[in-house]
Amino acid sequence: MLISCNYHSNQEYTTRIDSLSSQLEKAVEGYSVIDSATIAEIRENVNSNCNSIDFEVDSNFNKLIIPYSQISKSIKQILKMDFHIKKEIQNSRAQISNLLHDVKNNHIDTTLLIKYIEEEKKAVNIIINRMKFNRLRVISETKRYDSLNPLIVERINKNN
Repeated sequence: MLISCNYHSNQEYTTRIDSLSSQLEKAVEGYSVIDSATIAEIRENVNSNCNSIDFEVDSNFNKLIIPYSQISKSIKQILKMDFHIKKEIQNSRAQISNLLHDVKNNHIDTTLLIKYIEEEKKAVNIIINRMKFNRLRVISETKRYDSLNPLIVERINKNN
């Protein structure tokens, strides 16, 4: 009877941990559409264009160039956050794997297991929220770049 109860209990915790893993992987799949290399290229292009502008020649250009130059700073933050998110994903995957191992091998007290599952659930939710936030920032900055870059390039070409 004790083995049967223990198996049922372990199965319940295994299911909860598997669910966490699935949530994380689904979010990672949606987040993986962010191409950090392309984002870095946009930042380089913005920096290059900003460096090629002679502000004394066209002071009215500031209305465009200020929001345009802010794209670079924002993308720098996005890339930094992306790096941290990827590290957090790796850590969470390892934690989930360790929890599964411990449950399947009865290496952990039930009270501690419940605590660890709840902690990992919070961590996964934080990661998911950060991925959503960063993805929305990428979309926003890409749109801003797409709308301002042609105007900036046109103005640069006009002044050269």
